[in-house]
Amino acid sequence: MSDVAPQPEAAVAAERLTKRYGSLTAIEDLTFSVAPGEVVGFLGPNGAGKSTTMRILSGTMAGTSGCASIWGVSVALNPAEAKRHMAYMPENNPLPEDLRVEEYLRLRARLKDVEAGKVDARVNQVMEDCDLVRRASGRLIGQLSKGFRQRVGIADALLAQPKVVILDEPTNGLDPSARRRMLRLIRDIRDSGQMHVLLCSHLLRDVEETCEEVLILKQGRIVHYANLARERSVNQRFVEIETSGD
Repeated sequence: MSDVAPQPEAAVAAERLTKRYGSLTAIEDLTFSVAPGEVVGFLGPNGAGKSTTMRILSGTMAGTSGCASIWGVSVALNPAEAKRHMAYMPENNPLPEDLRVEEYLRLRARLKDVEAGKVDARVNQVMEDCDLVRRASGRLIGQLSKGFRQRVGIADALLAQPKVVILDEPTNGLDPSARRRMLRLIRDIRDSGQMHVLLCSHLLRDVEETCEEVLILKQGRIVHYANLARERSVNQRFVEIETSGD
């Protein structure tokens, strides 16, 4: 009998997900699913509810109502198990500036229960994958540019080889050159076929360059869900949403 767990119908799923802060509703009745193998972009103006959705999916924030699952595991009912299947890089990811890159990644690998005998190999691999070896090896995180700090954040996310990777505004604040390198890295993760990516962004170009599906939010609700290969009109749809205001 095989010990490999069956693949779920959805890598990520949400049903009527709602988050309220008193009288303010951040998101309301969000229902969607991400099939295994899909790379989905969450797109919308600032304040649309994208980051709130990512925090609930990652288990760092509780929803008010509704349910969410990662790789078939309920985020609310079994958060520890759900987190074993995913990694989350928040916007403005806080990193300890007084640790060297390798020190930080080794610490994070141990916290993520990477086998002791495989820690160094995993750290070396993610540093290679994220192009950190040549320009960041041996350096303090506080000495790195924002672009390379973002790369350290993604390397951290990849350490335990999660099935789902959630990236919240990974190009925010990057200069054009660093942004291009970041998008290339995200495409490399996508093309590896080993992980499923959710990318949260307010920039249409970032989503177009990395994702196969797009889910557009406005004022806490889903207003459009499209396959980018089939529906190039998503560009006009997003322009309409931006110009109509919040």
